[in-house]
Amino acid sequence: MHEKHLLLPSAKTVVLVQRPSPRSGGRYLRYFVIGVGLLCVIAGAADVSSRFARATFGEDAAFVAFAPAVALDNRVAPTATSTPGVLVPARLRIPALGVSAGVEVVGKKADGSMGTPKNFDNVSWYSLGSKPGQAGSAVFAGHVNNALMKPGVFEHLSQLKKGDYVTVDDAEGHSKVYRVYSVETYEQGADTAALFATTGAEQLVLITCDGDWVPAAKTFDRRLVIVARPAY
Repeated sequence: MHEKHLLLPSAKTVVLVQRPSPRSGGRYLRYFVIGVGLLCVIAGAADVSSRFARATFGEDAAFVAFAPAVALDNRVAPTATSTPGVLVPARLRIPALGVSAGVEVVGKKADGSMGTPKNFDNVSWYSLGSKPGQAGSAVFAGHVNNALMKPGVFEHLSQLKKGDYVTVDDAEGHSKVYRVYSVETYEQGADTAALFATTGAEQLVLITCDGDWVPAAKTFDRRLVIVARPAY
């Protein structure tokens, strides 16, 4: 090893600097070059990813280029395709909301209204109406929350947009895939008979509470209704 004294003008003091041997210096230089090369490769890949995402997704480019795979699933079509025929629903999935809910089979309440799920994490399916794959409406309902603001499975249903996907699975793993067609709000007491039709075009209907809580009636004053049609 060779040592050399270096005077730093700004500090006006002597600092002892150890000059590395030629052999060790070469090794460090190789490490430095390799490190720079790896950074260039990573930066290049990120640039390509960013350019591709910007061209494909527009304003969401930054999100899509670096988002995890789970988040990306919310923005693309599901890989599953609809199984031919009719199925009895066992699970309902909404990727855009992160919903994967079990299905409770219900009929009518004493007042004639559709039954609601007992579990806040589940949805209810109106078994007196159509099944997915049949003509008419397959109707599902879920809680948004309760008087104590406990979140329900459809807490964020209002965030669904036209074109989002909804998938219904049966117990054997068969699926029906739908795309959101309309998002509407109904006043409490409004005529919703058309939503329960068992004839006409096949569609999926999702219902939850909306608006303001009415303590006397122990319910909300509006209903949010999502209508989805077969995606394939």
